[in-house]
Amino acid sequence: MANAAGQAGTARLWALGDYATVGDRWSAAGAALAERAVRPGDRVLDVATGTGVVAIAAARAGGVVTGLDVTPALLDVATVRAGDLPVRWREADMTATGEPDGEYNRVLSAFGAMFAPDPAAMAAELVRVCRPGGLIGLTAWLPDSAFGRLRSLYTDVRPERQAGPDTERWGDPAQLAEFFTGQPVRLETTVDTVDVRWPSFEDAVTEMTTMVPGMVAARADLESTGDWDAAYRRLRELLAAGREDDRGFVLPVGYLTAVAHRA
Repeated sequence: MANAAGQAGTARLWALGDYATVGDRWSAAGAALAERAVRPGDRVLDVATGTGVVAIAAARAGGVVTGLDVTPALLDVATVRAGDLPVRWREADMTATGEPDGEYNRVLSAFGAMFAPDPAAMAAELVRVCRPGGLIGLTAWLPDSAFGRLRSLYTDVRPERQAGPDTERWGDPAQLAEFFTGQPVRLETTVDTVDVRWPSFEDAVTEMTTMVPGMVAARADLESTGDWDAAYRRLRELLAAGREDDRGFVLPVGYLTAVAHRA
């Protein structure tokens, strides 16, 4: 019952704002993960698929794909976007997928597994569903990137409150290795960058504060205590690391790509 309540709470959180719109701003990173990892005929599980970016790219690459997520509203978007592509969509908890042991030779998660409340349990589940000889591919924001520092906007203002999982830990190779301690995998990591684009700087600020689910929830909480203005100023400072060009405003955001080779 407690797990079901937790899933429902997570689903409600991710239904806030408009992740289908704002998540497209950095979707190239998820698509790149699938394009690098998937070959025709691969059996692919996309964990925390969201709007289906990785799953759809994997299907286009010829994979036999299952995409799972806990949020029905995001799965609805993914289903529409996939069109006639043969993707199997499932509503499920990413830390307890219900998939058979060793069912997939490609287990992928772009900026999804990092939200697991128990990182070691998440790593174990990824390994469990991956067959020997397969690989697990993950992406997570670097801790010192603009997106990796978003959580600190809340915790610096309200240090006494827990602001959800420490997502930035998944972007640190040493901490990531700890999550997989004792698992039959060999880890490789690389640092990549995705250019996140908006029409203007102010559009970036508006979307990040009104469309990103976690930010929408944090804003509501901080506004109730009069702490939002301080967090808002810091957000603008983080986003100001970007620049204007002839296509609008671009914010290069660093992220870690990790590949765990399953023994």
